[in-house]
Amino acid sequence: MAEESAQLEEATITVDDVSYPISSLAPTTRELLQLHQEAQAAMLAARRQATIQEISVKALSDMIAASVKEGEASDVETGS
Repeated sequence: MAEESAQLEEATITVDDVSYPISSLAPTTRELLQLHQEAQAAMLAARRQATIQEISVKALSDMIAASVKEGEASDVETGS
């Protein structure tokens, strides 16, 4: 078990080509880092949601176009 702990590297953050162990950062800095990670995750989730919405809008547009064309074809067939 001690070997496993020795093999694990401590998490670091690199600023201006200098790596700092996260555990050595001030509590305020660690909190900022946590907020950054949460904001980044939220941003990625928002991008995924935007992509899903874009796909939905495109699919609905295609369905509307198909429905309109189907209605026009029906009107032509019935002579309306």
